[in-house]
Amino acid sequence: MKKEKEHLLPSKIEISIGIVVYITLLIALTFGVSSCSSECEIEQTYTYFQPVYTTIDELRSSVTLTAPQEIDSMGKLFYKDGFLYVNEPNKGVHVIDNRDPSNPINQAFIVIPGSFDLAIKENILYSDSYIDLVAIDISSPQEAVEVGRVEEAFIGYNSYGFYVDPELGLVTDWQETSEVSVTESSCEGQSYGWGVYYANGIAVNEVSNFDATTAVSPTNPGIGGSMSRFAITNNHLFVMDGSEIFPVEIDIPSSMEVGNRLFLDWGIETIFPKGENIFIGATNGMYIVDVSSPLSPSLISIYSHINSCDPVVVDGDYAYVTLRFGNTCAGFTNQLEVIDISDLEEPQLVAVHEMTNPHGLGKDGELLFICDGSAGLRVFDASDYQTIKENEIANYTDLFAYDIIPFNNVAMLLAEDGLYQYDYSNINEIKFLSKIQFDNGN
Repeated sequence: MKKEKEHLLPSKIEISIGIVVYITLLIALTFGVSSCSSECEIEQTYTYFQPVYTTIDELRSSVTLTAPQEIDSMGKLFYKDGFLYVNEPNKGVHVIDNRDPSNPINQAFIVIPGSFDLAIKENILYSDSYIDLVAIDISSPQEAVEVGRVEEAFIGYNSYGFYVDPELGLVTDWQETSEVSVTESSCEGQSYGWGVYYANGIAVNEVSNFDATTAVSPTNPGIGGSMSRFAITNNHLFVMDGSEIFPVEIDIPSSMEVGNRLFLDWGIETIFPKGENIFIGATNGMYIVDVSSPLSPSLISIYSHINSCDPVVVDGDYAYVTLRFGNTCAGFTNQLEVIDISDLEEPQLVAVHEMTNPHGLGKDGELLFICDGSAGLRVFDASDYQTIKENEIANYTDLFAYDIIPFNNVAMLLAEDGLYQYDYSNINEIKFLSKIQFDNGN
């Protein structure tokens, strides 16, 4: 049962004191102690949100199969045996029969509270569920059922996890409570529009900046998109959790075993498996990890670049990395980088190609597919990594492209407004096949 803690909302005086103390400490830590003149005093109005809790027992009994539902928002994508599994953030997974890509059929919805990522091996779908990892049997996708769970596998996934009260459960939503005006001493140029914490909640001065979904989450035998935070190699699942990755032995889904956690960096974002290594895209570079001893992963090397959002795919001796400007990434560049990884201990940058705002990417043979944000889907001949930009084959500009899986001559594309599919069996005449519209799409 969802609960709101009645005594959580402090008085206006307590709230104001909490905000001023927090901002003062932040200024001191970030900029050094300085004095501001009275001319810097401003009147600021904050909107307060208090957490809404759901009990652990309710969350752990909520994985169920329901009738198909409309897709409200995009999440991660996975393709397996003719079926597409589309994650709807914080809600669950849509099951789509894609054996005829020109006529995909939305068949079922698997309710998984707190689901943000997924991967599939054989007939088992793995997903996060807030702090737990769950295994779901999809032998018959229309009869999916939970068969395994690792409780408290994720210790860094709940972004505001310090609000968790064991007696109440987990924070699964935020409820707007009140507005309070306070006077702050803030030097010119310092802005806290992203919000601040107070003793029992969050305060923001621009409500549009607050996303409740984000505030309760962190963000192969089958194919995942390049934005995935889950990856499977052999009988092991590798999962990102905050600043760390950890392996899970999944040979027996009903009794999964968690291995050693490996700390990497707070900016890690995406994961791509290749043989006995996994490649981690991060805001500050690419991490190459040895998983030859699967339950004890070890860091091989780091390829560093300026801060930027960073998914990666690997093909042969080269890694393809897209860097983009993004609010959470503190980056100011939009480009494709090609990295020579023939020596895993010393990866070398060999080419840079300017892009518009690249997100996910995929590679099939010599074809490189890049989801270039507002510039749409772009397809390149990547046979010569030095001339990729000059060898653009196609560009679909009527969509905001997010992530893609190119497989068996069908490109399955997640965009801002829906799931698009294209036949590229004839690269000189790429054909649109179908689209599943998202409810909140444009």
